[in-house]
Amino acid sequence: MATVATQPVFQLLGAKTLGVSPDYHAVKMPLVNVGLLDGQLAWRQHDGGHTDAPNVRYFIAWADRFMNRAPPQK
Repeated sequence: MATVATQPVFQLLGAKTLGVSPDYHAVKMPLVNVGLLDGQLAWRQHDGGHTDAPNVRYFIAWADRFMNRAPPQK
């Protein structure tokens, strides 16, 4: 809810947001393991319990875009 509600502030600063309505009462949560990772504000919920480990690879890929780093070769 907080991430959705902060979108107007990020937009005011010129950042790309989650791309959903800023009304956190009306916005449906994305499915588990489906991230909103296309903007400068991002969100993802995983099904791995109380750990950050399942989201690390998504966070690294998201952060790499802002550091102008190429994605790792597969």
